[in-house]
Amino acid sequence: MWRANAGLSLLEYVVGLAILAIVLVGAGLFFVSQPRQLDPVFQFRAVSLAEALAEQVLAVQYDAANNPQAQIRCDIDEDVNCLNSATADVSSGIKSFEHLDDFHLWCDDNAITGDALAAQLALSRQQLYARYTVETCVTLETDNAGTAFKKVLIAIADQNGADVSFTLHRYNIR
Repeated sequence: MWRANAGLSLLEYVVGLAILAIVLVGAGLFFVSQPRQLDPVFQFRAVSLAEALAEQVLAVQYDAANNPQAQIRCDIDEDVNCLNSATADVSSGIKSFEHLDDFHLWCDDNAITGDALAAQLALSRQQLYARYTVETCVTLETDNAGTAFKKVLIAIADQNGADVSFTLHRYNIR
């Protein structure tokens, strides 16, 4: 009488392991690629936050010594020198920023969180920006013709260390 084997042969065992390995590698590649697939969404949010901030930067005057109503411009009129210093209080928020140098308060180690900035800019769905930090630095520069301008660097970083940065050049034209 012939008796059937109840176990697996070595060939069946090896084929099963190969199929399992292929499935695990495929699943692993899927999960590893997930953050890359979502990256454009985070970049879009970072750009929209930077755009809203850039509009605010362009809305304030060049320097505290400027008086647009009296047509007085610092470093252009002989008697008036630019102040080139922040005068706003960072605790009162962006509503107290009256000129360009106030944005320097968020430079170096004083970055503001994205959701706090979104709240100050009155953006909708502020919780979407919680994973970002925003840094703005303002420096006085001179171009090839010797004309002074202020360079505003806006850098937005996410919690994973990726960042997007923008540079605005603001001349004293008003």
